[in-house]
Amino acid sequence: MGSWIEAVSARQGLGVDEVLRLIDGMPRRSFARGEIVVRQGETDSSVYLLVRGIWRGYRFKDGEEATAWFGVPGEVLFSVWGYVSDRPSRLAIESVTDSEAVCLPKGELNRRFSSSIAMANLGRKVLENFVLLYENWHIDLWKQTALDRYMALLDDYPEVVKQVPMKCIASYIGVTVQSLSRIRALLAGAKDGGR
Repeated sequence: MGSWIEAVSARQGLGVDEVLRLIDGMPRRSFARGEIVVRQGETDSSVYLLVRGIWRGYRFKDGEEATAWFGVPGEVLFSVWGYVSDRPSRLAIESVTDSEAVCLPKGELNRRFSSSIAMANLGRKVLENFVLLYENWHIDLWKQTALDRYMALLDDYPEVVKQVPMKCIASYIGVTVQSLSRIRALLAGAKDGGR
C-alpha cells in the first residue's frame, strides 16, 4: 500500500497524511484490461485515484480513436464534464491494463471538502494539478511534432510506452501505427549509432 500512497503524494504535491485523509473509507475497485471505466456520453461524477495499472482517455474522431491522455498510478483521473457539471463525458476512460483505483464519489468528496479549510484546500490542490496536466497536454499537442510528443511520453510515462498497445500510443501522438514504427526505428538507430 505504501508505494502507491507515496506515488499519489509525489504526483499531487500532497503529504502522505493528506492522501490518507482523502481516501479514508473510500471504496477500492478493480478493472480488467480493456474495461471501460466511463463511457463516452455517460455521466460519471466520481473521481478516481489510480492505484495500479494504466488508464487512457479517448474519443472517436472521424471514426478513429483519438487518445487524449494516459494515467498512471498516483494520478487523479475523472470525467471533467461529469465532475464539474454533471454532464455526459466527451471522452471514454478505459483501463488499458488490469488496474485498481480508489473511487471518490463526488457527493462524499464535497462533504469532506466542506468539513474543514484543510480538506477544502486539499480538494483545490488536486483539481489544480489536474487542470495543469490537461493544459500541458493541450500546449504540447499544439506545438510539438509527433517525434517530440513521443519523446515527451517516453520521458514522462515510460511505463506507458512499454505496456500500452502501439495503436493507442499512435493515436495519442497523432500518427499511424506505421509512422510510430518508423519513429521507434529512428530512435533505435540513433541509440545504436551512439554506441
